[in-house]
Amino acid sequence: MNFNVIVRLGVDMFKVTYPNGSAFKKLLQGALKPLSEVPIQVSDEYFIIRALSPDKNILVEISIPRSAFESYEASGEVSIVASRDQMLKAVRRALRKDTVTLSYEEGSRYLKLILTNMRTGAERAYDIEISEAGTEPVQSLQLELPVRFQIASDDLKKLVRDAKLVGEELELIYKEGSIEVISRSENKMFKQVMNLDKPLYSLESKESMVSSRYDVDLLKSIATSFDAAEIATVEFGSGLPMKITLASDDGSKLIFWIAPRA
Repeated sequence: MNFNVIVRLGVDMFKVTYPNGSAFKKLLQGALKPLSEVPIQVSDEYFIIRALSPDKNILVEISIPRSAFESYEASGEVSIVASRDQMLKAVRRALRKDTVTLSYEEGSRYLKLILTNMRTGAERAYDIEISEAGTEPVQSLQLELPVRFQIASDDLKKLVRDAKLVGEELELIYKEGSIEVISRSENKMFKQVMNLDKPLYSLESKESMVSSRYDVDLLKSIATSFDAAEIATVEFGSGLPMKITLASDDGSKLIFWIAPRA
């Protein structure tokens, strides 16, 4: 199952400052890895990165509200596409004591990223190439999924790691008030049954039996992003994408849609 790209023109300028470099790095570093480019949209209320992986099997959405920023200036709606490699190179250098300032003016060939040490005032500046100005991020996927559970992000990361040790496919099954996680290979099988409080924080389903399979490598490619929040919300449906949401205390959200295996 693939997702489709929708584009629209944008204009103007923005300059925004995020107060915690380490938190900003956790939001972006792992999430940008599956992408080939970084479409950014800045409006009066939100800073959004939303894009598909080149194979169209992962949809990534990073949404940071205006209230999470230390300062926020945006003239109209601005849409640009920045270099993924250069963005990652700059973001990796962000530290906890840094603020992160991103600025862009219409017509510029670069997105400027400045890391400022809050204690010393020292700045490290990076010019990130704009590969295409005026392109809006992919539209958000609107899909209601029947099963929803919450799990510690570390536990979810461990599930992906354990499944990868056994096979290339992860199957999620909901039945009788529990979630089964299964991975198989020719001579091995990994299975874990999860219930409310063991280790799930919440579990709900609109259907009595739900099953879907996903590529473990796709999940592994985004697993480092699970550090962005302590709790992950996972949703899925039979033959439908898996949705993983990581929400920060400041209102920022990191959302992944993972296409199911046929």
